[in-house]
Amino acid sequence: MAERWLWEPKAAGSSPATPRARSSAGQSKGFLIPRSGVRVPPGPLFFLHGWGFSSRVLKGVSSIDLPFHGRSELPYEGIQSLVRTIALRISIPSILIGWSLGASLSLMVAYMFPEKVKALLLIGCSACFGCLWSKKNLRGFLLRLERDGEGFLREFRSLAYPKTFEDSIDLQGAKKLLKDYMELDIRPILPNIRQEVYILHGTEDPITPLPSALTLYNMLKKSKLIIFPGGHFPKNEGLIFEVLKSLQKL
Repeated sequence: MAERWLWEPKAAGSSPATPRARSSAGQSKGFLIPRSGVRVPPGPLFFLHGWGFSSRVLKGVSSIDLPFHGRSELPYEGIQSLVRTIALRISIPSILIGWSLGASLSLMVAYMFPEKVKALLLIGCSACFGCLWSKKNLRGFLLRLERDGEGFLREFRSLAYPKTFEDSIDLQGAKKLLKDYMELDIRPILPNIRQEVYILHGTEDPITPLPSALTLYNMLKKSKLIIFPGGHFPKNEGLIFEVLKSLQKL
């Protein structure tokens, strides 16, 4: 079988099997397929976007632009340092909404600064992004980014996000952040995360395939897995706000 590349969509009709829910004593586990289009009241929400995007992805909640993205002026000296910088921007204990790279950072904030995090909603998340793809594949992605720049970024954005998206980005700096993300493995910290975690993942996610969500689900003690028919980000944002209704009751 030919190797599937990171920047190419999966073949039509190749939907992975729906996983079975697990259960544990005193804790309900399983799948939630909420109705879309429902907004939640304002609350302590904080959003962290994915690589190549900005806080414009999810409007109406507190957020920041990650280094080299959008209008960010945040310094970047490595991912550990970035996590500390993010935690300083969270003024009150909040529900973190993290997408892709932002979801991995959210987990790190919850582990390193638990007093800042009430709960987490993770979208298209992976605990070890570099483990999902071969080294040859990851090198190919970086080479295309270096060679084709803005053109390749537009390709990636259209693959990762269901709507047209434009915002500024410092590609050289963002490439450094991406390289560090490709080397990040936060699986060892997952069993120590005590907050409630909702994992929202598309069955046809071409960036972080569904098995990455299953890893999170099995390693996080207080997790619920929510699968939806779609890609790396829900086409209807109402799905996100519907899930938040449950988390805001905590």
